[in-house]
Amino acid sequence: MIAQLSEEMVWSQIVARAWCDEGFMKRLLSDPRSVLAEHDLEVPPGTEVEVVLGTEVKVDDTDTVRRFILPASPSHELMEEDLVEGAVAWCACGACGGCGACGCRCRC
Repeated sequence: MIAQLSEEMVWSQIVARAWCDEGFMKRLLSDPRSVLAEHDLEVPPGTEVEVVLGTEVKVDDTDTVRRFILPASPSHELMEEDLVEGAVAWCACGACGGCGACGCRCRC
């Protein structure tokens, strides 16, 4: 479970960067496997990788496809506090126990 939480946190960081960097967004959509590998999210050979627009930040798995859901960027300018607040919502499950041991910057 911790590996899945860690992966979802990295995906959340990738999403935040894509929202702020148009060039990065284009690379993510055109060559998701390479961009994910740059962030240590390896997808096994033979597994298809998809980045699709959706309503929430998440990763869906099937036997043959890893689907990374990319929500539309917020209508307001992102501030550092917004990114931290996103981590708070993401980490609300208490996986890190509020200590940050999972690498998040949450305040849960």
